[in-house]
Amino acid sequence: MGATSPELPQQHAAGHGSSSSSSSSSSSSAGSSSSASASIAADGCAWSLNVGSAVAIVFVNKVLMSSKSGYGFSFAVTLSAIHFLTAAGCVMAAQAAGLAEKAKRMPWKATLWFSLVAVVSIGSLNLSLLVNPVGLYQVAKLLVIPYVCGVEAAWMGRKFSNGTLLAIVTVMAGVGVVTVNDLNSGATQLMGVVLAAVSVVASGSQQILCGSVQRAYKLQSHQLLAATATVQGGMLLLLGPWVDAWVSGRWVGNYVMTMPALGVLLLSCAFSVGVNVSQFMCLGRFSAATFQVLGHTKTVLVLLISWLALGEVMSLRKAAGMAVAVAGMIAYGYCVSASSSSSNTSSASRKTSKPGGGAAGAVELGQQQGGGSSSTSNREAGVAAAAGGDEEAGESLPLLRNVSREHAGWAGESVVVVAEGQQQQRSGDGGGGGGSN
Repeated sequence: MGATSPELPQQHAAGHGSSSSSSSSSSSSAGSSSSASASIAADGCAWSLNVGSAVAIVFVNKVLMSSKSGYGFSFAVTLSAIHFLTAAGCVMAAQAAGLAEKAKRMPWKATLWFSLVAVVSIGSLNLSLLVNPVGLYQVAKLLVIPYVCGVEAAWMGRKFSNGTLLAIVTVMAGVGVVTVNDLNSGATQLMGVVLAAVSVVASGSQQILCGSVQRAYKLQSHQLLAATATVQGGMLLLLGPWVDAWVSGRWVGNYVMTMPALGVLLLSCAFSVGVNVSQFMCLGRFSAATFQVLGHTKTVLVLLISWLALGEVMSLRKAAGMAVAVAGMIAYGYCVSASSSSSNTSSASRKTSKPGGGAAGAVELGQQQGGGSSSTSNREAGVAAAAGGDEEAGESLPLLRNVSREHAGWAGESVVVVAEGQQQQRSGDGGGGGGSN
């Protein structure tokens, strides 16, 4: 969910001809259409990079970590530490070379909190796999979806339509049929249930934080990665060998590295850069719920490639589960797109209405999906009025600090906030306090 600059509603002032107004409207509409196309293309590139690199790294890591058909580097947490440090190094090198914008300063408390949640997520997932049956481990991974949806609904005020909820349940059911086997196999203990619950909360929270931190500190995806990956890698490098020793019964320091194994490790690190960068990009552009739901395309692709290229058995149950999951993903995308279009239409009608006969009284903040009617000249006029102390000109522009809470909500993938104009706010206040940020 990329944040965009707020668009000020067009002011109808005396002395503006109809031809000027029409020209401004046409120019703004063309600019909005071009911006929307560019945004869609960027979304597609980010998602394609994430899916492609994530699927590729699965097969590379199978070769690296398998003791039967690979090189037996079965140290998952230590490998995650190496991945984070490699990604941080590549991003910093790109910034130093001028290929990417340098990272902005991020408060240490926020950096440590974000890194701690990410480390707990990785550690709890590995420990859950060690302690629990595979069935419970897979169920816990599926439960991240309803957890993320619940947090977005309760904390962020996102509203899910009935169609969207049904699509989410369909995806979970399809993936569950494919991945969950023999829930009753193995003894499930209280510690295993606790670890599974921690993995759900930590994994979902990390994905939500990834998007919210980018918006809060106005960071690009690579900037957030550069600011936190080193800390995450350092934490995992300290804890990883101990967790891996508990999981695999082997100490990473005793592993004998060969040149072929080193080559596969370097290839894994290269794909990990794509995974980490694209994941931060996606979580900055989409909601965590969307990332979770549509992220199961990777599960389906891995199963298909394993069947087509590696000769793994494709049972009727797996095929049916994948078909259901894909249908649910398509339905989810359709429902989110329809909800976004409906919200944009409603927002456009609100922006063109002028309550009380005054100037346009509201401005929508958030991701602009459609063609807005606002012009750059109005924004420039507002800046000039504020800088020059022109009170009369300033009164005709909306005050963004007066927020009407009852109009706040979600528009598909965007948070929508409506701010009331100063004149409208004064007439509606009646001496009472207005909305606040």
